[in-house]
Amino acid sequence: MIEAAPQRATPGLRKRRWPAPRIGLAVAALVAAAAGAAAWRSETPLSALPHGPVLDRAVARGVLRVGVRSYPRPAPPEAPTPPEPDSFDATLAARLAASLGVRLELVGLASEAQTAALRQGEVDVLFAGVPESGAPEGVAIAPGNYSPGRGMVVALRKGRIQDTTALRGATVCAGEGSSYARTVSSRYGAVPKRYPSGVHAVSAFMAGECAALVEDAEVLDRLLQDGQWRFYRPLVSALDAADGAGVRLPEGDAASRDYLSAALRRWESDGTLDRARIARGGNLRLEIAQLRDGLVCHS
Repeated sequence: MIEAAPQRATPGLRKRRWPAPRIGLAVAALVAAAAGAAAWRSETPLSALPHGPVLDRAVARGVLRVGVRSYPRPAPPEAPTPPEPDSFDATLAARLAASLGVRLELVGLASEAQTAALRQGEVDVLFAGVPESGAPEGVAIAPGNYSPGRGMVVALRKGRIQDTTALRGATVCAGEGSSYARTVSSRYGAVPKRYPSGVHAVSAFMAGECAALVEDAEVLDRLLQDGQWRFYRPLVSALDAADGAGVRLPEGDAASRDYLSAALRRWESDGTLDRARIARGGNLRLEIAQLRDGLVCHS
């Protein structure tokens, strides 16, 4: 377990048309009241919003336990490094802990262990990327955009994948929890091959383990400017993230789920998600550069 210090962080108004003009004043009053409530919630600090049993237990304990993705960074074969938390997950977990006014405890979890850790109470919530499918039994997903941005698919310039139709049935390297893997699967019929992290996926792709690679365009745009990447080209340049946030919690706690959903909306509107995504991209490019320098990833 790795500890990190906390830091700090809107549901929109859905308008409804009423057919009878004679109740216009009543409608206006209802809309005004709803707008006032929405404005209050958007202006209210996240820490002041109500939360349910899951988050209340963390507050009572004084520690928020968040399950995150983790992976070993590139290192020489003779000196492998232990897994460390994904920087994107850790940043958002720290913002959540700060909003609750509690200490943060990060718990690095492999994908196959995440659901069990949540069900058994080893962690309060999961900030671990977008799951491969919908939430399993006993697990809820907080609505919201976990990883806004633009994805990209790249392939060899002279490889067998020359257009998107050739992606059907082809393997595509993707980091665990990638917000674009599900999209490339549902839209093009590709078969994502999951790796512990983005740098593992890049390393595997360059080693020829997959026909293509999907990753955030923030990363691949820069890599394609590198001479080492002259053999690759963009196949899809503007790939949307998959629906389904990566914030999960035990099922049955609507209040905590709504708090987490409000947090995602707040972080999207104030730029927190974008800043965390860009920082993650910088970290990933540095790790990929270390691969070129002769360091290798250890799983």
